[in-house]
Amino acid sequence: MQNVRDFGAVGDGKTSDTQAIQRAIDAGGEVVFPPGVYKSGTIYLHSHTGLRLEPGAILLSGGEEETWNAPDFCPQNRTSEKEMNNGRHLIVACQCEDISIQGGIIDGCFSHWLREKNPENLFLKLHPRNGQLIFFCECRDIRVRDCTLRNGSYWHCFLHGCENITISGLHIYGDPRVLCNDGIDLDCCRFATVSDCVIQTADDAIAIRGNSKALGDTLRPTEYITVTNCVLSSSFANAIRLGVGNGLIRECIFSNLVIYRSGFGIGKGIEVTSSYSTSKLGVDIENVVFENIRLDVSRPFKISLSSLLVLQKGGEDIANRIRDIDFRHIRGKAELTSEILGNDCGEISGLRFTDVRLDYYGQGPAPYLDKNRNWGMQSSDSAFLFRKVRSAAFERLKISWCAEPDRWRHEAEIEDSQVEFRDCTLEKGTVTNEKGSSEK
Repeated sequence: MQNVRDFGAVGDGKTSDTQAIQRAIDAGGEVVFPPGVYKSGTIYLHSHTGLRLEPGAILLSGGEEETWNAPDFCPQNRTSEKEMNNGRHLIVACQCEDISIQGGIIDGCFSHWLREKNPENLFLKLHPRNGQLIFFCECRDIRVRDCTLRNGSYWHCFLHGCENITISGLHIYGDPRVLCNDGIDLDCCRFATVSDCVIQTADDAIAIRGNSKALGDTLRPTEYITVTNCVLSSSFANAIRLGVGNGLIRECIFSNLVIYRSGFGIGKGIEVTSSYSTSKLGVDIENVVFENIRLDVSRPFKISLSSLLVLQKGGEDIANRIRDIDFRHIRGKAELTSEILGNDCGEISGLRFTDVRLDYYGQGPAPYLDKNRNWGMQSSDSAFLFRKVRSAAFERLKISWCAEPDRWRHEAEIEDSQVEFRDCTLEKGTVTNEKGSSEK
């Protein structure tokens, strides 16, 4: 066990402690941070090392130019001009095993990259900013426990190509006005548990991805992941998002969750989408369960092969598959249509909604952009919209209509899809076109 003070760390929030912290890590074992504010640039974990922040200890992102990693410090690292991510990180581990972070507060100090500080702006404008606070790549036997991550300028915790992961007891707080400040992103990871976390961000609270391009080898599936006993919130994106990449996401369970919207109140619930780019490649998604979830969101569910934004930009239909997805024991409030959107090339099948009860408010039909220029706000006059879905089934669905009666006309609108209803309360009924069908 190493104490950072013994290696010269000051902990006054002003002095750069980067070198002292790195010397302590290089000495091996667990590095202890006594109470204090430790300002640091990039620090690198090695195999069989860890950070333990005692109560009152804060690891603060900051430091001179030379204290940060170079964008090409490892071949797996990525920058993004579009998202203004410069590829720098606070805590890094590459191809390591048996690494850990526990306790205290890790602060991304996002305000350092602000370009304007008008609190009324929906989304703050940033200079090119640091990347993920925590970046672990191709590591195994990872433990991140009982700490607070806050004020990330970009994603807070990113694990790429990792396995044997335990994440528990995290509190993640991102400013609701900062784009792309995800909570936890697991990409091409396997054998992972996320539990007992409270996450409040502007962008996705938890994102499960399948993008192996940066890993430089054959496709790696994202698989055997559980997320349980968490409270999740996003101010404008999704509490849970599955998608991104060209690989495979499978065998995941999300259970015992409370999902609510924060900040500007446009946050959404669960999104499962194969592709978010104009590339013809997307991710296949299969064998996923969502159960025992309480929702208070604008849009409860979004399942699609390509995002609407991609199609609006001229992207082509993709031939990926989303299949065998279960939604069980869901309760909540909603304002926008849940969209399940396939295409002529790919496949959406085996969707099962069991014991789903939603209270619907909202305005009914709405355009893609609302009056405040928030995107992704489109809605029809039905609680659910199915388009080109091979097979879906509802059992014990009940929609309670809490808005003015003429705003919503149907429980489900079905277009070129096969949808079955069993033991459902359909007060307004369903509407189908001549190619679709519904069974009761």
